[in-house]
Amino acid sequence: MSDATQKLLAAGPKLAERYTLAELNIARICAAADVTTAQFKSAFGSVLAYVDALQLRFMNELRDRIVKVTAGSMPGLLRVKLASEAYLSGCLEQRVLRGWLIEARAQPLISAGLRKQNQIYSVLVSAELGDSGWTHPQAAARLFLAMINEASVVEHRAGQPVTSVRETLWDFLDHGASPLPPDS
Repeated sequence: MSDATQKLLAAGPKLAERYTLAELNIARICAAADVTTAQFKSAFGSVLAYVDALQLRFMNELRDRIVKVTAGSMPGLLRVKLASEAYLSGCLEQRVLRGWLIEARAQPLISAGLRKQNQIYSVLVSAELGDSGWTHPQAAARLFLAMINEASVVEHRAGQPVTSVRETLWDFLDHGASPLPPDS
């Protein structure tokens, strides 16, 4: 990755503090990163491609955080909880940039990348839930990921962890594999 590209990506969080996504333009990006328009166009070509690269970088950083937090954990629900906590905390730590990325989801380029990421996480969570005794682990994984995404939006708006939301996530995990009582 070129020095200019690194500078441009590093400028993203600072830009998010100063401008809305709608106010973002090549001139502002270049000024914040101290690079030329030609360098920007060579690296990204468009503001949308730049935001897509920021989304990818954000998701890669979250993935690295999750891997670090779960390293050495045994497969199962505890590992899913640790990964989920790492994800939610990472989203809050990058709250301002995350606001841009939430808004950008309406763009097909951004939403395609998110769908791909969710498919990967769905496979991983499904395996964990299957090992934990869930009857329908693939369906449960998709629902859990939707819950995690919604929890991240709720916490984004609150600007802090929301205990009731997180406890509800853990209740879902803890009780989903429980057999139903005989008279249900």
